[in-house]
Amino acid sequence: MDKLISLAHPLIITKFPVFLKYIAENRRDISPKYYPQILMSGISSLFLTPFVCAENLLCRKAVKSSVVQTPLFVLGHWRCGTTLLYFLLAQDSQFGFIDPLMTFTMNFYHLLGWLFRPTIAKHLHEGRPMDNIKYSMSLPIEEYISFSTLESDSVYPLNFFPKSFIRYNKNAFIDEFPEKKREKWKKNYDYLLRKTTSLNGGRNLLLKSPDNTARIRFLKEMYPDAKFVNIYREPYTVIRSTMHLYDKMMLHWSLEEIPPVETMEDWIIETFKMMYEAYFKEIQALPPNTLFEIKFEDFEKDPLPILKNMYETLELDGFDEALPSIKAYWESLSGYEKNKFDYPERLIKKVNDNLNFYFEHYGYDKR
Repeated sequence: MDKLISLAHPLIITKFPVFLKYIAENRRDISPKYYPQILMSGISSLFLTPFVCAENLLCRKAVKSSVVQTPLFVLGHWRCGTTLLYFLLAQDSQFGFIDPLMTFTMNFYHLLGWLFRPTIAKHLHEGRPMDNIKYSMSLPIEEYISFSTLESDSVYPLNFFPKSFIRYNKNAFIDEFPEKKREKWKKNYDYLLRKTTSLNGGRNLLLKSPDNTARIRFLKEMYPDAKFVNIYREPYTVIRSTMHLYDKMMLHWSLEEIPPVETMEDWIIETFKMMYEAYFKEIQALPPNTLFEIKFEDFEKDPLPILKNMYETLELDGFDEALPSIKAYWESLSGYEKNKFDYPERLIKKVNDNLNFYFEHYGYDKR
């Protein structure tokens, strides 16, 4: 962490039993200099517990009666262009999503959301640390951030505990969970989506969590009418940009010493490989009007005709009505400059040696 104590750390708003499990699992690796952050987070989490319980009672009926209908899942590994796609689709008012306030106050939204709004808004104006994309309170955020505050078997905590990177990333592969653990995961994820549906007035949800790329079969079982749009990108940039992502995120949130660069490279490539092996296997069973794939290199040039094709393929209504808003947001990004990276020979060799199946599937050339 760049600060020894941060009032914006996600552990501060994590459910207390989940907080305790995180600490118990990682207690041997937590750096002593971050004990004050742990203490503050624990006190905050414990203080919020009565509000979390009251919120659950307050929302029980609304959540139970909410129906998650035809959710649209944005898929793709971190740094594939999922955020650009997500933000453009969010301009379509037919979709509901998890906004920043919901993300960080989901466990006590109705009771204390107002209290956290100014702090969240201020933090968002600083831009995303990994790419300086500007957020606002009206744009969506990945649901796996909120999910990590109510379910310990999630992926996001690897940003807090990077030495457990592989263990937390394996939470993307719930087909490997014991049945009891898998059912608990599905119950909590469904609760999150039902509550989000309720907060959005029953609108169909637009969702994006990169780890969902590895669990399509289970999402389809849970939501039979779900639709999926996957955005893919050449792997050298994805892996190198993911390195940059975790470097920035762990600088903000890590409570441990960050592993060496070469170790992180190995872990990221292994996760990428496992994710797309699972994805390529599971999409074979999807009906043709259920999945649409987008090549990032084409999408970043002109997304509008691609989105029109996506709506038609997935049999989604409303593109013409949403087009002015989508176009306006796209034009607002004019002048944005992407990060530029160096590519060590070591990294190129690792990508070439491990991801041949991905190159072949999408037709990318190796360096």
